[in-house]
Amino acid sequence: MRELGKSPRDTRPLPVRVYEELRDLIVSGELAADAQLIQEQVAESLGVSRTPVRDALNRLAHEGLVTWLPGRGYLVNPLTPKDVTEVYQVRRILETEAARLACGRHDAVSLARLDNLIDQMTARDADDTAAMFDLNHQFHRALVQPCDNELLLKMLDTLWDHPVNRRITRSYLHTAGSAQAMVDEHRELVAAAAAADEERLVALTAEHLLSGYDEAARDVGAPA
Repeated sequence: MRELGKSPRDTRPLPVRVYEELRDLIVSGELAADAQLIQEQVAESLGVSRTPVRDALNRLAHEGLVTWLPGRGYLVNPLTPKDVTEVYQVRRILETEAARLACGRHDAVSLARLDNLIDQMTARDADDTAAMFDLNHQFHRALVQPCDNELLLKMLDTLWDHPVNRRITRSYLHTAGSAQAMVDEHRELVAAAAAADEERLVALTAEHLLSGYDEAARDVGAPA
């Protein structure tokens, strides 16, 4: 853990920095399942008081990343097949509808942006899962951006930013060959969008989501 109390260039509120540090350590796997987090020890490691640590741990517990056990502090929860299934089911409903609404509205600029994002993914080191996660998010956001439904886009953004989804996607990206498979499927999605083929775009979106989440589910023990 980094000493956040000694980061004068980071102007974000300390509670936000503590939360995001612990969240990212769990998402990346640096804090593995069943790792014990005790407020006093975490506060000392981060160089902060116990208050922002307590608030961060409570938030992580609410989001399902940790569980508080009396007398033991907080334990990092394992990623479960149920976690994967729940996120997949919600995202499939939202994103296939957004793709349907966006189809036929992609102009040359939006298609060029999608191609550029794919090129960035291809050039990026596949082991840099944090960067690949961000590029993947940008691609999917750009693909459905023309849907012209701000509430739907905000709901998808919230789902993407949910720590459990971050954890699932990062888990999938660690699988051998997953980055290349993702890029190949993205190219097919762009081709369908360019052709304004609604049926194909929606079907490819559903298949793409299923392949990713199903791989992540198998990695933790069961199909999605």
